Amino acid sequence: MMTRLIVILDEPNSNLDNEGSVALNSAIKLLKSQGKSLLIMAHRPAAIQECEMLLVIDQGTMTAFGPKDKVLKEMVSNHQTIRKAPSAGGVS
Repeated sequence: MMTRLIVILDEPNSNLDNEGSVALNSAIKLLKSQGKSLLIMAHRPAAIQECEMLLVIDQGTMTAFGPKDKVLKEMVSNHQTIRKAPSAGGVS
């Protein structure tokens, strides 16, 4: 039987500076390249830089789910700013 690793990160970049945010995104990218699954709960846009799919929950109700670019475009007026972080870590 094959075991699947799922990494759960809750607000992983809440206290990181730009260097820490870059390191976090690098670690996420590495885990994804190794076939790992990640669930990231976040408010800060830099935390979702490496995400492919987004699930938006508002007061316990799912309000959106799908590919990141599609969900951001539908829900956020500055979606292009969020999609393309200003720096590698996304922290200006």
